[in-house]
Amino acid sequence: MSGIALPVVGDGAGGGTTPWIDPNGRVMERLELHLTYTCPERCSFCSEDHRMTRYKPYAVTWARVATVLRQQAARGVKNVHFTGGEPTIHPQFVEVLALAKKLGMRTSIGTIGTMIARRDFAERALPYLDEALFSLHGPSADVHDAMAGRAGSFEQVCAAITHARALRRDFRAYVNTVVTRESVEVLPETAALADALGAELIVISNLTPEGKGLDAYERLAVPLETLRRILPTVPSRAPRAVVRFFGTPMCLLGEHAFLSNDLHWDPRVTVEWGSAPGKVVFDGIYSWAPDRKRVHTEECEGCARRSVCMGVFDRYAELFPTDALVAEQKR
Repeated sequence: MSGIALPVVGDGAGGGTTPWIDPNGRVMERLELHLTYTCPERCSFCSEDHRMTRYKPYAVTWARVATVLRQQAARGVKNVHFTGGEPTIHPQFVEVLALAKKLGMRTSIGTIGTMIARRDFAERALPYLDEALFSLHGPSADVHDAMAGRAGSFEQVCAAITHARALRRDFRAYVNTVVTRESVEVLPETAALADALGAELIVISNLTPEGKGLDAYERLAVPLETLRRILPTVPSRAPRAVVRFFGTPMCLLGEHAFLSNDLHWDPRVTVEWGSAPGKVVFDGIYSWAPDRKRVHTEECEGCARRSVCMGVFDRYAELFPTDALVAEQKR
């Protein structure tokens, strides 16, 4: 922000208590709330890097969080996912979880395990935390730590998953792994490790062209041909977990096209810092489809799955050939 403090407006609540309903009658029941704009990791692909740099000076205070949670609960939101940055380092993280539970919400976080790896902290947080999406980006410290940009990150996230599952029997441990050229060849082994650690859901996330992921997209994005070769081999390596593929055209998944996250995505409101002329605002963005930065290409014309598959990332289509995409024939 070049040292210039801008006026802060908005509380992210959106005003009113009427539930949000889309044209198809779906009610908005999911909230994603950015609690922090800092993180101890330095992931090479971090989609939030630019936003963390821009909004780090603006704390997400307890008052703002409480207002958002109460307003969204009144609107009918039943599930809240806390993210960041790293949400567990928010100074009132446990209190935030407790308020969400008091309001009747199911709670989840996206984390690389920073504070949950500490058993004493996990013991305080887990009574109010129903599930977590842990960031695990390789089957070993060599791969994961290189991607996370910090030695010890792999050990930390594995410990966090272990603590969470040990401390609460009904806890739902999920894993998110980002696919780049640094990790794609060992992706099946990463899925196998996540399965062994007890993950019930494994999200295979194709590199998103945002933040550092955008800066290094040409270097890190995995060719579609490689995704076609590797991705269909993943589900068999995680026999106990549900596998979902995010940001990937369905035609690259072979017989596992039904595991595309495009088919299993829920509408949501995302509350975070944003910019407006001369000010920063803490407000909600309402999303009804998983089509952010996704486009259809000429190969998608006439595809039977076009209405449910969101296509490739726009930046990929700008930089690379897309002839590996194959339209599903209509019957």
